[in-house]
Amino acid sequence: MSPELETALDSCVKVFMLQGFQHATLEDLAIASGTSRDFIEGHFATKEQFCAAALRWYFAKFYRQLRSVLALHSEIYPAVEAVLYEFIELSREQYVAGTAMRFHTLMDIAGLDPDLSEELRKMKLEGLEHFIYKFSECEKELINPDEARALAQYFATIFEGISIMVQHGMTHDDLYKMANFSMEVLANHLKKGSNY
Repeated sequence: MSPELETALDSCVKVFMLQGFQHATLEDLAIASGTSRDFIEGHFATKEQFCAAALRWYFAKFYRQLRSVLALHSEIYPAVEAVLYEFIELSREQYVAGTAMRFHTLMDIAGLDPDLSEELRKMKLEGLEHFIYKFSECEKELINPDEARALAQYFATIFEGISIMVQHGMTHDDLYKMANFSMEVLANHLKKGSNY
């Protein structure tokens, strides 16, 4: 995606927040992004298409960073810990920059439209699959390898919780405490002698 289009997407989400999804027009999106209506319509035929593209953009930026952190570690404990900490930092950065609210607004909008809701579900599943794959790769470190998928899903709920707590203004220290408590759960499922 071009930098111009990325800037347009970010600016346009603000329009949805201020005017509401139903009332915002493609013309409003063009004005907000500093582009022309032809530019917007050249990329999106409908607001729903725009919303889906914006969601993909936000998720892609987040997941790309988290996947690279996950790939740096060969053992599950340091991999999960690093990803949790990175997620906290990324979420806090978004919160401070004011973009986290735009992302959550997009997710709320997606929940109102069946097609967008399905698109959002697929994006979340795609992110979860990378996490599940990492747990599956490291399942021999677990006391019960059959629990790899369930543990990955458990940590997906932790990520969701962190995201919500950031929105509610939870302190940096408390977010890390929450992450560390969840790491105790993982430690209890690892064989003795695992690197943690």
